[in-house]
Amino acid sequence: MNRWVWPGAVIVALGAVTAAASFVGPQPVPQAPFASSASRVSVVCPAFESVTATVRVAVAATGKGLRTSKVTEPNQGTDAGAFKVFTNTGQPLRVSAPLPDPFGATSVVVAENGPDRGLSASGCVVPRTDHWFTGVDVRTQAQSEVVVSNLDGTIASVDLTAYGADGKVAAPRGVEVAGNSSATISLGVLPRLDGPLTVHVSSSDGRVAAFVRQRTWQTDVPLGVDWLASGTEPATDQVVPGIPEGTGTRTLVLTNPGERTATVTIGVLGNSGPIELAGSEQLEVPAGTTRTIDLAAGLAGQAAALELTSTQPVTAGLWLDSGGDDSRRDPAYTVATAPLPADAIWPLAIGKAGRTVLQLANPGEAEASVSVTTSANADAPGQPTVVVVPPGSSISVPIDEAAAIVVRVQTEAKDVRAALVSTERLGKVRGLSVVDLAAQDSHGSSARVVFDPHAGS
Repeated sequence: MNRWVWPGAVIVALGAVTAAASFVGPQPVPQAPFASSASRVSVVCPAFESVTATVRVAVAATGKGLRTSKVTEPNQGTDAGAFKVFTNTGQPLRVSAPLPDPFGATSVVVAENGPDRGLSASGCVVPRTDHWFTGVDVRTQAQSEVVVSNLDGTIASVDLTAYGADGKVAAPRGVEVAGNSSATISLGVLPRLDGPLTVHVSSSDGRVAAFVRQRTWQTDVPLGVDWLASGTEPATDQVVPGIPEGTGTRTLVLTNPGERTATVTIGVLGNSGPIELAGSEQLEVPAGTTRTIDLAAGLAGQAAALELTSTQPVTAGLWLDSGGDDSRRDPAYTVATAPLPADAIWPLAIGKAGRTVLQLANPGEAEASVSVTTSANADAPGQPTVVVVPPGSSISVPIDEAAAIVVRVQTEAKDVRAALVSTERLGKVRGLSVVDLAAQDSHGSSARVVFDPHAGS
């Protein structure tokens, strides 16, 4: 079992999920001192009550000052130490830490049956004014919702803009979210469509954290559920990591919110270099619309990442599932994400039966050297493992099996993307989840670091 090294660092890492109860004890490792600073950064971890599922939120930091509280109880924050896992907290969790030390958090939901059946995971999200969700399911068998959390003390007004195959779709606007609270916006009010759409969540008078949770049903029988992550803002160059190996759905979703048709060139970063997609190299996406393309045959069950180049800014995501019939398959999603920061950590509490790999994708022209260190409930730090990702390729790094683990990734490369891909057998269900890794403030330009008076010092 590898063990964790906690040196001080820079950059703030990505986020987590949930809130307050039982925890896996703190990592007994030395704490690195941090420079005094009035600035803290906060993220929100999604969580909810469930009678059939276990909801875990894992939080970790390299320095002192990591604190957690429920979104609705900002003045009731507690010290989280270096590494904790909270179980079944019932509502979203605020996690904060002082700059410049990296910290991270994720949320995991595990259920063999019930409306939250399957394995689902999400990174925690920094509040900002814009979130893009590509691949929102509004088919007749789907039940999707947007969860919005407002960490500020004043009301935030939230607008939804939706893009479907035929253009913009009427969506709720002017939804008020009170300060220090969360609100759920059902997407059942949108027209039922045969395919996915993209939802732009924006706030003109406040910063919010936003998540999409979508469930699939067959009449009253649940077929699976997962979080859909917020991706990068529309861009002409995108990388989508985290495509797992094996059979199942592999549907690319592209949205062009602009005013001119986009021609998107699709490249695949495989473990032995670029992969040719015969017949699927390009896709036209008309202005203001969403298009899909099935990549399952071209990927042929290989673990991979996508590299997309477009003539107009687009958003990108991928519908996945673990394959098999309705009683076995579990949905998952991955989206275009930003490059890894120089130093970041992500804790993950999949459970003892889960298996996780770190997928690293390098779209650059030179090889990328990445240092990976993992830690579970070890009594002493371990040594980092240095892996080299060839140009135009992706590789998978197995992560030590543990109920809860922290993954630290350090690199000087400027263009590497990454995802944690987890699997677990849950009765008959082949559980599958993907957590895309990026600095917590790197999805868009609207995020900003501010002093959080409720987070403590």
